[in-house]
Amino acid sequence: MFKRFALAGLVIVLLSAGATATVALNTVSGIAEEVFPKINQINAPKGLVTPVYSGGPQTFMILGTDRRTGAKDAADRENPPHSDTILLVRLDPEHGQTSIMSIPRDLMVNITTSKGQVYTNEKINAAYTIGNRVGGTKGGIVLAAETIEKQVFPGLKLNGIIDVNFQGFIKVVDTLGCVYVNVDHHYFNLNNGSAETNYSSINLQPGYQRLCYQNALDYVRYRHTDSDFVRVARQQDFLRDLREQISPEDVLGQIDTVAKAVGHAIASTFSSSTSELLELAKLVAFSQSKPIRQVRFLTTNVDLKLGGGSYVTSTPELERKTLDTFLYGHETLHVPQSRPPARNRGHGRHASSSSSAARALGLIPSSGESEAVKAALSIPFPVLYPTLQTSQSEQQTVRAYMLSDQHRHAHHAYVVVWQQSVIGGYYDFQGTDWLNPPLFAHAHTQKVGSRTYRIVDDGSHIHIVGWRSGRVLYWITNTLLEELSNQQMLALAASAQPLH
Repeated sequence: MFKRFALAGLVIVLLSAGATATVALNTVSGIAEEVFPKINQINAPKGLVTPVYSGGPQTFMILGTDRRTGAKDAADRENPPHSDTILLVRLDPEHGQTSIMSIPRDLMVNITTSKGQVYTNEKINAAYTIGNRVGGTKGGIVLAAETIEKQVFPGLKLNGIIDVNFQGFIKVVDTLGCVYVNVDHHYFNLNNGSAETNYSSINLQPGYQRLCYQNALDYVRYRHTDSDFVRVARQQDFLRDLREQISPEDVLGQIDTVAKAVGHAIASTFSSSTSELLELAKLVAFSQSKPIRQVRFLTTNVDLKLGGGSYVTSTPELERKTLDTFLYGHETLHVPQSRPPARNRGHGRHASSSSSAARALGLIPSSGESEAVKAALSIPFPVLYPTLQTSQSEQQTVRAYMLSDQHRHAHHAYVVVWQQSVIGGYYDFQGTDWLNPPLFAHAHTQKVGSRTYRIVDDGSHIHIVGWRSGRVLYWITNTLLEELSNQQMLALAASAQPLH
């Protein structure tokens, strides 16, 4: 018996070190053949991938693609696929962390095929399409990886490549029980055939909720009003949320189903080797509860207009710095121990001092309490509301709703949304009488002032700060790009007071 070994190494890489289970060795052999079926195995050219499993750091490239080889519609089958997402994942036991970096799909590069044909000033996601035209899925994977290793990150050594089609991704998500996600604002688009609405239709209200089926896919792929960087951050946040909700009990009874779903969803450079799966499993199991560290791709321009298109540009120097941070960076979270400023409703010197401290952090007294009061009428527990907000933010939405847990028990919840920046910058304050949502499965506790917080971080930035008060759980969620500082997050939390 191999205790608490990670199920299906590949899907765990996909889900950022997700599920674990206790499985007998003969079961592992069968899982390996289903997760890495030979029919979907890619034999990469020599030197492109180094499959070394020594217990040290491992780096994988994940391509999220829209290939539709099994589609019923002929146009879908014949339409050249695209790499919608290019993700690098590094599992690093030496530093005790999992690092994730997304390469912007609009990054300008020169693409050279194996036959020497050069495509200049192309978006990097075109490498998968160009390679696919010549050599199918293998050709797409290989040319995408070669372009990244030669054009973007010389010196990068990949230990494995995974090509995940989005329809297969939906099946994996649903097999694992869907996913609870912090939806940061109202996502809406009704595709009526116009150029402005020519994106997938979506209608998701803000708040912590369970996403399944098409809703999950529409959420991670949404780009109607977002930049590529916000979209990437949302995808990384989705992976983090999915990891938090998976436990051995969730997966143990679904091993065969999960393995088959994974096998159908991916093409990869991995073989159906039991020993390879076990070595991957050991690495992933170690990384499972470690922080997910988000590494940002450094750029010079995120909206360069050229030939009617919009491109992201960088320089060799910035790309080297980005790669070094991804491979060798090691960040730790610093939580200020001094009591953060809270809005003082009183008068005199203490109120003035507190106000000055808030202004120094870029915070001002909040507005919009009347709307929050109206929403609170349907909430049977004390409604807290931050008495501070960031100076550039504007309150957008207040919503009271019902939230079902994994056992279908209904809970009351509410969310207040502020818009921090024009594109994708929303932070939320939420409360619910569901005391143990998956959101805080790997949170660590920290006492600041008189309150003990549950903190979810990415290694250096606070992403979520929550706390319990009686039979209610409250929390603040940073923007997807983590635009609020650690001090601001704690100050907003400290300012929360009951509405009257």
